[in-house]
Amino acid sequence: MNAIATPPAAQAGWSAELELAFARRGGRTLLTHNRHAGPLRVQRPFYPESGGQCHVYVLHPPGGIVAGDSLHIAAQFGVGAHALLTTPSAGRVYKTNQQRLRQSQIVQLQVDDGAFCEWLPQENILFDGAEGHNVTRIDLQGSARCIGWEITCLGRPASAQWFASGSLLQSLALYRDGVPLLLERNRFMGGSELLTASWGLQGHATLGTLVISGGDAALLQQLKELCAQTHNLAVTRLPELILVRGLAHQAAPLRAAFIACWRLARRHFLQVDAVAPRIWFT
Repeated sequence: MNAIATPPAAQAGWSAELELAFARRGGRTLLTHNRHAGPLRVQRPFYPESGGQCHVYVLHPPGGIVAGDSLHIAAQFGVGAHALLTTPSAGRVYKTNQQRLRQSQIVQLQVDDGAFCEWLPQENILFDGAEGHNVTRIDLQGSARCIGWEITCLGRPASAQWFASGSLLQSLALYRDGVPLLLERNRFMGGSELLTASWGLQGHATLGTLVISGGDAALLQQLKELCAQTHNLAVTRLPELILVRGLAHQAAPLRAAFIACWRLARRHFLQVDAVAPRIWFT
């Protein structure tokens, strides 16, 4: 497993690491390696689906990261393995301190030939004054497949608390056999024109990207028809990828739309209905 890149800036907060590995054995996927340091861990694996897919909940007991904190998550999906990683609740990036120390989460997923990776965390909420740094990298090998999403809330509009200061540096990278399929890097500055302009987020506090590797014209059309029923959703076809992007005023409708897209993709790839993690609805 490739080592997770550590942020270059010195951090003075709480560092936590989680390292997982999955392998296909006896008709189902097993969690074969589980190492953690600091406040990051997983519950026992769950098997709610008939195909032996392994569902794992990534837990961060503090419930949020403060000034200088860093979370590092790495997972390897062995040949033929199929695992779904999610979180039990929204992540929170709280207001940083006077030194404006960065608060980071770095996720690195390595997916071997024939494996299926699903990275479906619940939304991340950036509090006003946070200095967030969110990096996700997925490395596919051979015929590996993935479905992943990132949902981000800038501020807490339901409490009339806006993202008026601070920043978020967010990057998403997807490779197959070392060749980049998707490289995205965005910076959101609190109180900037980007948050409200017609060419930016148009006043929406929540944004998200869903990535599906593979899929044919039939799946693309189904996703377009589904997303046409919801405002501020768009489907894009790239070489080897289908992207669904969305804007919303709150996380719940965007998350529901992404779950519907995920169900469609799962049905397309496996010809059976997906069983969603129970934690999404509790």
